[in-house]
Amino acid sequence: MPTRITNFLHDSLQTGAQTVGTAFSLTAVHEHDLTANLPDSKQAVNFRGIVEGVHIRLTAGGAPSATKLTMRICADAAGDYTLVPDTEADLVAGLTTTTSQCVAFSVQLPLFQILSAPGNGSLYLFVKVDNAATVPTLAQSCITWRE
Repeated sequence: MPTRITNFLHDSLQTGAQTVGTAFSLTAVHEHDLTANLPDSKQAVNFRGIVEGVHIRLTAGGAPSATKLTMRICADAAGDYTLVPDTEADLVAGLTTTTSQCVAFSVQLPLFQILSAPGNGSLYLFVKVDNAATVPTLAQSCITWRE
């Protein structure tokens, strides 16, 4: 009889109001500690898992001007150890609240904190938009992953 494989799905949700521009910056970033809800023996160690997807929500004070969002996932807060390179998607505005825009990415990639990056269980999600005439803010982001 074949061995049964069990996957555990996890998520990391971050909220904030970081200003998003047309270039990556150290201020438009969310830190996701993917080991925070694991047993003590697996916390604060290098992350090892398969990132399934990334969901991001932007908000704007007026009619949004951005139509595309680019994200990058790094192993360090300085953005020097890139694990998921720049990936772009169309932003979708809400039906009743058009100042709320969302985007989703399917990553499906095994990630390990490697390349001499500091091992603390966190991944850093950087974002930028194609047009910031109406300055958006990074309101929420969620990384889902499995082990």
